[in-house]
Amino acid sequence: MDFLPLEINNEKVYAGFGARLGSTVVDIFALLPFVLVFIFLENTSILVAMITVVLSTLLFSAYTIYFHYKFGATLGKMALGIKVTLPNGERIGLKQALLRSSVDVAFAVLMVTIQVTAIAKAVPEVYLNAGWLERSEYIALLFPAWYGIVNIASQVWYWGEFIVLLFNKRKRALHDFIAGTVVIRKEYAERSVELKTINEKLDA
Repeated sequence: MDFLPLEINNEKVYAGFGARLGSTVVDIFALLPFVLVFIFLENTSILVAMITVVLSTLLFSAYTIYFHYKFGATLGKMALGIKVTLPNGERIGLKQALLRSSVDVAFAVLMVTIQVTAIAKAVPEVYLNAGWLERSEYIALLFPAWYGIVNIASQVWYWGEFIVLLFNKRKRALHDFIAGTVVIRKEYAERSVELKTINEKLDA
């Protein structure tokens, strides 16, 4: 597997924790209007609340997978000037985009199942008349017993992501190792494409 160098002209090639965290914050703000709409819809009825939980998870998962596949970056990564690529700087395909999000999607599906199960048990008058925070606390009381296992497993996964990212020289998180990807500064991805084009013309 051919990797780009760690530095080019004394500038770091790989995106560190700060840039990746910043991109996540931007993504959260970009999706905030949708979140507010979903919160509003949850007040409509128990059935709509369950549908909303499913749709919101589908939307957020599709957003991440599609943008990584199509552009190599979510809106947050675009804003921070970083990009998900193959180790040599070339663009990723749908396979890598799916693999990269596979564990997060698996946990999302489990959480959707937990939330829908809990909402189905909720007393409509209590659920629909509660504020957002009170509703969350009420639903948490109705989570199935196996939620604890899912919660511990997800915490282990997310902390593992953080620790692995911090302590390897190319700043790859666990999902990068699963998908065979790296996160680099955008200009080096573009430079890699230019070099590939030049080499192809020379070989022709």
